[in-house]
Parts: sequence; structure tokens; C-alpha cells
Amino acid sequence: MLSCLAKIHGGMVLLRSVVIRWTERRLSVRRLYRIFMPAAFVHAAFPLFKRMPPTAGLPDCFGTGKDVPAKRSSRAFSYLNRTLEYFPERLTTVKWSNRCRIVGLEHLQEARRGGRPVVLAFCHFGEISLLESWLHAAGFPVAVLVGTTSTSPSKHRRLNDRISPLVEFPIMFFLDQLRQVNDFLAAGNSLLIAIDTNFGKQISVPVRDGWVFQMASGPIRLAARHRAELISCSIMDEGPWRFRIELGRPVPRAYLAAEPDLSRAGQHLLEEMCVHFQACPENCPRSLIHRFSKPNSAS
Repeated sequence: MLSCLAKIHGGMVLLRSVVIRWTERRLSVRRLYRIFMPAAFVHAAFPLFKRMPPTAGLPDCFGTGKDVPAKRSSRAFSYLNRTLEYFPERLTTVKWSNRCRIVGLEHLQEARRGGRPVVLAFCHFGEISLLESWLHAAGFPVAVLVGTTSTSPSKHRRLNDRISPLVEFPIMFFLDQLRQVNDFLAAGNSLLIAIDTNFGKQISVPVRDGWVFQMASGPIRLAARHRAELISCSIMDEGPWRFRIELGRPVPRAYLAAEPDLSRAGQHLLEEMCVHFQACPENCPRSLIHRFSKPNSAS
């Protein structure tokens, strides 16, 4: 019975993917958005009686007093944005080419001219699932290191790799493929890797006013090992299927010596990202907010 249900579900997922890709090739971006919007809102509202998580405030160190909204409408727009995951290779076409602007692209261009690999450090903030596709569309193919093993990618991702493969470039590595990751960077390529995960060694990075941020140090260590540029990377939603990617200033080379200065490198990355957290708190999931703490505060 379970096997039968799994096959039915797999068939439905395949059918949805085929329909979305067929529709995308025949309609304008504006019409696509209008067609898929109702489905996204239905998805966000189902099940109807599911309780939304409570709002969470940004840490006091930001000085904003803003709450992170937990609304079904926010979830709906996130589902709507994820529609683009079904046709990543199409983002290079004319009708999509002006839908994402990239600030700081010159940092990647300079690294490419110098033949240097790049480690792009990101947090789970905004529509991160679209980062690699938009960077690829801009002419800078990247791969991403995800926090699972190679035997457990999502069904959606496995399906996408079959239907719309970017066959000329690997786009995903897993935790049990670190040797391949090292070879990939040694060849001068670019890799996206999160700093707000619990995988690997952790460091406490000072923020301000006694606050610290728990950060995975893996991206810093990888950049130091491969003499790569280490650059923060964030993505923001700027309206109906319009996005902005912000590439921060590269971490100073002095912080990425043979024995890297993990704290200063981490502070640099965080400073480049926090301005976006502060400006767009609605893009901050609770898991990200909870990585900020004030250890010495009175209980």
C-alpha cells in the first residue's frame, strides 16, 4: 500500500514538473506569476487549521525592535518563488535575464581573472534555493555543499536533476563527498556553503553588546586551505519574481593565512550579512535568529 502511494506521489510530482516547465515556455513572466499565485496561496493555507509559529524578535543587538512575521502570505510568496526551481536553466533566457540584479559581481569577476577559487558563505535567509541558479544565469556557475549525504537528496531535487540538468557543471555536493569538494575548489571553482549549520566545528563570533553568533567554521577553513576568496552571499526578494543578490567584500587575506583567524574572518562575514537581516527581518527564519545569543546576560 505504502509503495503504491509513493508511486502515485512520484507520478504527481513528475506531472507537476512537466506542466510547470511546459507552461513557462509558452507564457510571459507576468502571466506565469498570475497563474501560479493562487496555487501558492492554497499550498500555504493547507492544512487550514495548522497553527502558525509565533513571531520572533530580532536580537537586541540590531536595535530595531522588529518582529519576524509568521504569516501565511509570507509562506505563499516563498512557495511561489520556489516555482523557479523547476526550470533553472531557463533563467539564462532573455525573458528572465533582468529579474535578478547582482551587487558585488566584480568580486567574482576579479577572482576569475586571477584563477582563484571562491567560497561563497551564506545563511539560511531569503530564497537561498535560487542562489546557484541565478549565479549560473549570470555566467558564474557554482556548486553548493548541502547538509545531507549523497543517498538522501530530496525527491524534488532528484527529479529536477533529471528533467532540467545543468549537465556541464556539478551543482551539488554532500557531506560524504568532501574529497570531491576539495578537488572541486583546487580546480579553481566556486562553492556555496552555509555558515548557520550545526555541521562541523563551531565558533562563537562576537556581534556587539555582548551578543555572539554561533557559526560553522568550515567555510573559513576551506577558503584558507585552498587560498580561495571568501565572500558573503545573500539573496533578497524585491517583488514579483524580482530578486537581488548581494556579494559582500571579500574577507581580507590576512585572516585566511595557514592558521586562519577564525574570529575575525567570521566577524567580517557577519558584518556583511547583518545589514540585510536588519533590513529584511521577514526573511530571517527562527533557526537563524536562535543562533544569536548573549551568554553573559543575567538569567
